[in-house]
Order: sequence, then C-alpha cells, then structure tokens
Amino acid sequence: MNLKHRVQNFWKYFETVRKELESHLQQQDTHEISHIMEDLNEQLKRVAGCKMEVELSETGFYELTFTSGGDKTKQLCCALLKKDAPGHLKEDWIINAFRQPLSEKALYSVLKVGDKEIKGSDIMVYYTINEASHMLDLRVYCEALCGIEESYREQVVAYMLELFIGELEFEARIERVEIVDEPLEEENYCLLPNLYEDICDIIIDQDWMEYHDPLSIYMAYKLDEKPVNETLRKDMKLIVTTNPQLQEELMNKEYETCKFFKELGGEYGYIYFEKLYDDEKEALLRQQLEKQMNELLYDMSIARTMGGAVGVHYSYIDVAVFDVDGFDIVLEKIQEKMSFKLYYRSYLEDQA
Repeated sequence: MNLKHRVQNFWKYFETVRKELESHLQQQDTHEISHIMEDLNEQLKRVAGCKMEVELSETGFYELTFTSGGDKTKQLCCALLKKDAPGHLKEDWIINAFRQPLSEKALYSVLKVGDKEIKGSDIMVYYTINEASHMLDLRVYCEALCGIEESYREQVVAYMLELFIGELEFEARIERVEIVDEPLEEENYCLLPNLYEDICDIIIDQDWMEYHDPLSIYMAYKLDEKPVNETLRKDMKLIVTTNPQLQEELMNKEYETCKFFKELGGEYGYIYFEKLYDDEKEALLRQQLEKQMNELLYDMSIARTMGGAVGVHYSYIDVAVFDVDGFDIVLEKIQEKMSFKLYYRSYLEDQA
C-alpha cells in the first residue's frame, strides 16, 4: 500500500477512537489516554515511523503533535498527515506536523535524571550569534547534568531544546551545542524558557530569513571537485536540497533512508532532463519547474519536491513520491505540455 493510502487509512482509524480519546482528555484519565495512544502510535509507526502526542489545551482545543525528531523522511510523512487530515477534524483539533515551541508539555515538563529533576528553568543557555551562517552557537549549563555520561546528557539537552524552541527553530537556527560544567561570564544568556523569545528577537534584529516549515529549509552543496564523469547523477556541479540527510547518504552511495521510505510506502527519486542553457539560466529554469511541479503534485498528495541539481549535461528535480502509480500518470500528463523530454528514476534503481 502506498503512503498516500496509508495516510488516509490512518485518519479513518483515528476517527473510530476520536470521541473516546476526547472524553478521556477532558477527564484527564491518563491511564485510558495511554492505552488509546499506544494503539494509535502502533498504527502511526507504519505510516510515518514515529509517534505522536495529544493534549487538551487551555483554549479548549485538542492538540495533536507528530514527533519526527528532526528526521526528514518522518517530517515528510507527518506533513502529509497534517495536510490530508479530515477537514471536520480540524474544527476541534490543532494538528502540528512538527513540535511547536513553548507548548504546554514544555512548560510543565520535568525530567528525572538519576535522583534529580530538571525543569526548563534549571537550564542556562549562553549564545553567540553567527552572522555569516545566520545561526546560533549555544553553550548550555545545568547543574543536575554535571557528572552525567556525555552522550546521555547530550540527548537530554537536545530533547529540552526541541521542547522549548520547537523543531523548526532548533533545526534552522542552532548550529552548535556545547554542554559546559560551570556557569559562564557571557553577555548573551537566558534561561531555557526564554530562549525562543530571544531567537525571535534576533531574527528580526538581524533581518534573517523566516521559515514556516522544516521542509522549506534549503541547503546548498557546491561540488568543488570536477564531476566524476558526465553520466547521469555523476555530472552534478551544484546541489540544493531540503533533505540533506538523504543527499549525504547518496553521495556516500548509501541507501538506508531510501529503503526506510520504501517501507513506509513512499519512494525517493528524481526527474531529470537534458540541460538547455548556461548554468545560471538553467538553474532558474530548474527552480521554476520544480516550484510548478510541487504545486501540482503536492496538492494531489502524490509527491513533494525537495530541491535538485544542475549538472554538466542534465538538470535534476528531487522528489519524495507518495503514490508511485499516480505520479507516473501525472508526469505523463505534464510531459504532453513540455517542449523537452522529462525522465524519472528512483534512487534505489541507481543502487542496482
């Protein structure tokens, strides 16, 4: 079953337990909520490979948050889940495709580390503004984490940062995180619950680009070395992508991310066509074509574009395909209106 249909089936199943879940949320019956969520998360695992959290907000809305943990494949699935959620469900439910900043879960969260408890207000954050990269370098101090094994306290800090500033800003704004063992004498610092507000102020003061979705953050790779050869995918000179995890794997000839997406009913691949112009004009053509294709394909929940590349002989548009059969049909229709030939190939074909 393809990912598009899995998403539809998930929401059909959600509707069968919705009223019961809402009732238990109103009654704050944590035992029954946990029982229903265990079942829902088991269903969700087959659709997005992740879990979700629910709560009843102070505004009276039910809130559902998918927790992808920054994994791009999971983010793509969660974004599709939000997009294709039933319209009537959105009347009573706030659906978040990724973790939001300063949620009620963050504000009331208490972590147990050994015999100690950690709240957001126990964590001091010192930050340095990197004007070149438009990101922040953080140094984090928490007395309760001193003496704790390094990898574990890194997990704790990463979790707490994502909880308080949200998945989007964590990914878009935080370049480095260092955990220190004693308080510092620094000009820019705040308690963790105030970090999101400081980040928002910095974005405005520094006139940085604003993002609204982790899947809209582009990363560019300029390949300094001469292309390996002039054949397909080996002629690339410049890559732009919203899925750097995938690109880094592909450049290392690894395909685990592609296999994971295949297990969820999706397919990673690329549309390509013979280069028509010089690099600058070709890049503009490729970008415009990508935008138009995304508007068409994503509206139908068939696929989503993820950037692409310009090569010596070919141009490329990377796609996450949710419905392979539907994609083939629509691409054929698009081809009828094009003056040049478009081709498609999945990345797993390149592995063969």
